[in-house]
Amino acid sequence: MPLFEVSYIAAFTIILSFIFGTVLASFITCTAGRILAGMDWINEHSHCDTCGHQLGVFDLFPIFSYVLLKGKCRYCGAKVPIRCLLSEVLLGIVFVIVVILHGSIDAVMARNLLLAMLMMGISFCEIDGKIIHEGFITAMLAIWIGALPFVPDLKLYIADKVIACTLICGFFMTISYVRKSKGKEGLKPELIKLMAVYLLYTGLYAGIAFLAVGFLLHSLVKPFKKTIVPALSVSCLAFMCCMTDRMDTTALYGYITALADYIKVF
Repeated sequence: MPLFEVSYIAAFTIILSFIFGTVLASFITCTAGRILAGMDWINEHSHCDTCGHQLGVFDLFPIFSYVLLKGKCRYCGAKVPIRCLLSEVLLGIVFVIVVILHGSIDAVMARNLLLAMLMMGISFCEIDGKIIHEGFITAMLAIWIGALPFVPDLKLYIADKVIACTLICGFFMTISYVRKSKGKEGLKPELIKLMAVYLLYTGLYAGIAFLAVGFLLHSLVKPFKKTIVPALSVSCLAFMCCMTDRMDTTALYGYITALADYIKVF
């Protein structure tokens, strides 16, 4: 349903999206930390990294617990990293932006919110552990597959994404192979897999654009210079917020029409 037709529903949805964003930020950052530490991220209880004390319910409220406890552990007084608070606020704001720009309450909005959460998790894994964890890539792929039943023109939609993955990832795989043959470092296979999944969300033309912006952010913006995943994730999500899957079947009419004629052959 359209978000802004009823003002109180819009306000409620925006507030709720911020709350969910903070909660999921707490979850996904904790999950990323446990993955890097080789811990059980499903059954392991939340605990203080300094004293090991199991955290209670009142220690785990996003934002409020950090502020009320003055950024310290209730049990040992150890300082809690400020990044815990910043990540919760950041994902809450990102959720609000995604909801407002999408403008309607539907499966695509839910899909984009889940993707934003996973983007934060995989970004933190690369920032902290210098790895691109394939578990997050698999989860993103599962969400994309799960959203397919809600796509109006499924055959055309899938064809566009598959063409994007084949052409663009094929190009990067070729570049990587050439670099390795010359004794240079090529792109990580995990990075190419991640780009392929992001391209499943954006399609061909938006995919080319978001990759160009992402690599530009990586080279120019200081916080992104040591990590490529956060730059690509920010760029991909930004393009997804500025487009909808409905645009995939209406914009770029010449390209889509030609693709549709090609599909009819089969």
